[in-house]
Amino acid sequence: MPSQDTSVAERLVELRRKRGFTQESLAEAAEISVGVIRKIEQGGTARIENYHRIARALQVRTVWFMSAENPAPRVEDRRDPVLADIRSAVSPPAGMRGRIYPDDDTPPSLELLRRAVEAVAGYYQADRYDDVARLSPALVRSAHAHVELLHGDERTNAIRLRADALQLTARYLIQIREHDLSLIALRDAVNDAMSVNDHVLAAACIDIQGWALLRQGRFDEVELLCAQAADVLEPVKLSKADRASIAAWGQILLRASGAAVRNNSPDSAAEYQALAQSAGEVVGADFDAPGHMRFGKTTALMNGMQNLLVADHPDRALDMVEEIRPHQGHATQNTRQRYALDQASAHLKLRNVERTTEIMMGLKSEAPTWFRQQQAARNITEDLVEQAKRMPTSEQREIAEFLGVTG
Repeated sequence: MPSQDTSVAERLVELRRKRGFTQESLAEAAEISVGVIRKIEQGGTARIENYHRIARALQVRTVWFMSAENPAPRVEDRRDPVLADIRSAVSPPAGMRGRIYPDDDTPPSLELLRRAVEAVAGYYQADRYDDVARLSPALVRSAHAHVELLHGDERTNAIRLRADALQLTARYLIQIREHDLSLIALRDAVNDAMSVNDHVLAAACIDIQGWALLRQGRFDEVELLCAQAADVLEPVKLSKADRASIAAWGQILLRASGAAVRNNSPDSAAEYQALAQSAGEVVGADFDAPGHMRFGKTTALMNGMQNLLVADHPDRALDMVEEIRPHQGHATQNTRQRYALDQASAHLKLRNVERTTEIMMGLKSEAPTWFRQQQAARNITEDLVEQAKRMPTSEQREIAEFLGVTG
């Protein structure tokens, strides 16, 4: 890891020269614009995928570029009033007698709480984020109240439901890029799941935690987190383990693989991915395990396709499309949408602008709420507009306007 007393810009200049690269030759080796190298060396920032390419060319891990420099002052976030209710539910104040929750005179009902959790899960998968934002604070508070009021087996079930409610809320927070708040919710969700010895539910929460950490560029931590969890979850014999336990192990391996490939550790990524695909083969058709974690052969293959794309093999990534096509309906709606974005990115890397535009227009039409929240969609659109011959088409301009992409 780099020393924390120098900037990324200074360290890149030093390592580039040590490796014998000019700015131009490093850009060529990394297959990016020399303008990106110049921007970083002048103190600017770049996309994670560009850091990954530079790291590969310089033979270092991607986290080499992650430094603890002083962040720029944060512009006031107009969403804060909207998030206040979620923040209060997820991170209540802690006093001398523990956490302080609002009084709730409603009689507890585990069945009603379970239905509410399932409703929020359905809204999330259907991209109804406004409904998730509106309902999740009350859901989390209700789960807190159930845990406080119930005893014995009923309290155990309430703790499970609270873990589920917290991780669902965290998924929404990740979508709107409130990563730190999501990690608070996920820490408590994991603690709840482990307190009732529910390893499968804990795995679902750890998987989502890994997603949030990936969004923050914390690749080493994600790989370590998931590798440790996989050691605990690994079945003694796949042939004798139940599907939920195998799914939990496989999903955690997928997250570890995604972290490793982004951190320029292809051998580790391939090892995790191979194990996950073996789990997927045993599970067969994707199914929902506890924690609304869907895993199976299709999800594992889609992750493998994404890994090839991250490793800059778009042709090989697209070769997997035909294998996945008959089964892609087994994955969740969110996973299918992300898979479509990966296909768009692969086609663009191969200069197939028309196919990229077609896929992006399809996502804009079919999943507008989800599509608008995706940074990957904005990145693809920036490159799409740049690659478009002469003037961008009306459809390309429509996508750019929808996502707020200029240039």
